[in-house]
Amino acid sequence: MVTEGGYAKRTAVNEYRVQQRGGYGIKVAKLDETRGDLAGGFIVDEGDEVLVVLASGKVVRSGVAEVPAKGRNTMGVVFARFPEGDRIIGIARNAERGIDDGDSEESDTENSVDKEDVNE
Repeated sequence: MVTEGGYAKRTAVNEYRVQQRGGYGIKVAKLDETRGDLAGGFIVDEGDEVLVVLASGKVVRSGVAEVPAKGRNTMGVVFARFPEGDRIIGIARNAERGIDDGDSEESDTENSVDKEDVNE
């Protein structure tokens, strides 16, 4: 999970109980005004990356393995640093971190179309 103030933490999925209809929710973190509201969360693997989009338009990329695993009732650690007044407005998970560049070049040549083929 990531907050608007740039803090993040990892928590094992088995620490969250399953809710039934009419549940009041489950506390995900100890949040205060300095850390900001919850920006979002994902179920991730060790090798994934998280991309953070700031209100200023910048994107910060960080590996999931860099964030220590903590319990549900903790505040998290600094995940992204940015100037005062900026905040995180969105997050995305990138699971393709370890893909080789050589594989993508081969697929580009296979999918390319010649100009002559298009004109015919």
